[in-house]
Amino acid sequence: MLAHHLNLGLTEEQRARWAALIAQSADPAGLPDDPEFRSAFVAYVEWGTRIALANSQPGATPPPKAPVPHWGWGEAPPYQPS
Repeated sequence: MLAHHLNLGLTEEQRARWAALIAQSADPAGLPDDPEFRSAFVAYVEWGTRIALANSQPGATPPPKAPVPHWGWGEAPPYQPS
């Protein structure tokens, strides 16, 4: 996945816009509206887009076989107010 962004020269504005569009698509996609879920989802998108931005710059040399963490929901139970 890291190599897909090589030499694209993405800008911070493009990264932020893409991240915002993904976040806005959560409702139409039927993703849970749980606040903890949405927070984790947006954090993962932000993390990934920042890596893509860095690897898209001229001269970037991402490791050829870097592991890519898989995002998941349910690693810990959602907060339940008492």
